[in-house]
Amino acid sequence: MANFWDGEPKGKKELLRLLTRDGKWRQWESEKEDPADPSKKPKAGCKDQLEEALLAALHSTNVVVLLGSGASFSAKNEGGPIAPGMWHLWQAVKTGCGEAGFNDIAKSVFGHVPVEGEENIEALLSLCKMSIEMLEVRTEKDGTSPDYTRLKKLKEFVTTAEREILVQVGFVRSVTELPAHTGFLRKFARRSPEKPRVKLFTTNYDLCIETAGLRLGVVLIDGFSHSAEQRFNRDHFDHDIVRRAASSTKADYLDGVFRLYKLHGSVDWRRRSDDIVIRSVDDPSEDRRPVLIYPRSSKYQEAFESPYLDMFAALQAALREPDTTLIVSGFGFADDHISAPIWSAIETNLSLRLVLCDRGFVEHQKLFDEAQEIDLDLAGQRPYQQKIARLVQQGDTRITMLNGRFEDLADALPMISGKTDRQLLQDRLEKLREGDGA
Repeated sequence: MANFWDGEPKGKKELLRLLTRDGKWRQWESEKEDPADPSKKPKAGCKDQLEEALLAALHSTNVVVLLGSGASFSAKNEGGPIAPGMWHLWQAVKTGCGEAGFNDIAKSVFGHVPVEGEENIEALLSLCKMSIEMLEVRTEKDGTSPDYTRLKKLKEFVTTAEREILVQVGFVRSVTELPAHTGFLRKFARRSPEKPRVKLFTTNYDLCIETAGLRLGVVLIDGFSHSAEQRFNRDHFDHDIVRRAASSTKADYLDGVFRLYKLHGSVDWRRRSDDIVIRSVDDPSEDRRPVLIYPRSSKYQEAFESPYLDMFAALQAALREPDTTLIVSGFGFADDHISAPIWSAIETNLSLRLVLCDRGFVEHQKLFDEAQEIDLDLAGQRPYQQKIARLVQQGDTRITMLNGRFEDLADALPMISGKTDRQLLQDRLEKLREGDGA
C-alpha cells in the first residue's frame, strides 16, 4: 500500500494539520465554498492560528528544540544511504552477523525467530544485555561452565550489532541534502543575539545538525573545546561567542549561535581509556570506544553517565525557565527518561508553550481523502501523547499539536523580519556559492 508521505518528497506547510479543542485534525487551508450548496458554511483552516503560534515561538525569551529520529528522515542521499529506522537497523545487524548466527541469537533470547512485522532491534539488544548479565553471574567462578560458550557468543553478537549500528547512523556525507535542517536553523539564526541562545536537543547520533550548521556558517556550542584534540567539558556550555574590535573594549554577541545537546551521544564521539570524551571519527577500539546510548531498554540507566547526564540536566533546567517555548519534532515519546521531564514541565511551568509535531498522529491512509477535518484517534498514541492531546481538548492554549513532518514544520516557521548587516552579507555569500555550484 502506498504511503501518503512518499508522494510528498519536499516539506510543505500546507500538509500540516492542527489538533483543535473539539478533537479534530484541521487542514491548513480553509474549506472552499460548495457551489452546489450555497447554504453550507465552509470550515476554516488552521493557517492563521498556526502562523500566530509559530511566530510567538520564535519570539519567546527562551526557545528549546527537541528533535527525534523522525527529523533525520528528511535528509537525502541520492542513490546513497538514508537515515535508518529500527527496521533498517535490524536488517543491518542481521546482515553483519550472518543470517544463521543472527537467527540463533534471536531464537535463544526470544524463544523463536521473529517473522516479518515482529522486528524489534531494541527488544533484541535489551534481552541480549540481560542474558549477558545473568550469564556473567553464573560463570564468574567457573570458566568451564557450559554457559561460558553462550556468554561469549552473546558478547560477540552485541559487539557486532553495535558496530553495524554505528555504520548505519553515520549516513551524512558532504553531498547529503539537508533542506529542512538548514531552513530550520536559518530561521532561528535571525533571532536577536541579545536573547538567550536557542537550545537544540536531539536523540539522534547523526551529524545532520552539525553539517547544516557548517553550511550556514552558524556556531554550535556543543560542550567540546576548541583545541586541536577537542575534549568534552560541560563547562563549555556556559561559553558564548562575542565580537570585539581590537580598538574597543565593547563586545557584541555574535548572531547565529546555538547550543547543541546530543542526548544519546554522537557518531563522532569517542571515549578514551582514561574516560575522557573526545571528538573523533577513528574506528572503534579499546582506546576509542563509541559514545552512544544504543537502542535498548537500559537507556534510562545509561543516561546517568557522563556526558549524557550533563545533557539531561541541561534539558530539565531549560524546561523550568520562564517564558519558554519547547518545539518537539520527530520524537515519538517512546523514551520515558525524556518524556517524563517534558510532562513534568507541562504540569509545573505555566509559562511553558509546547509545539509538538509528528507525522504519526494521523494514519497516513486517512490523509489521502483530504478531508477538512479528521477525527482524533487516541488509541494509536503512546501514553504521554494521549495526555498531551487530552490537554488540548480541555482547552490548554499553551499546546500546539500538529500532524506533519519536520520538513513541513521547518517550511511553516515564519521568517523573522529585518536582518543585520552581517546576516545580509551571509545571504549574499550563500547565493554566490549556490551560483558557483559550491
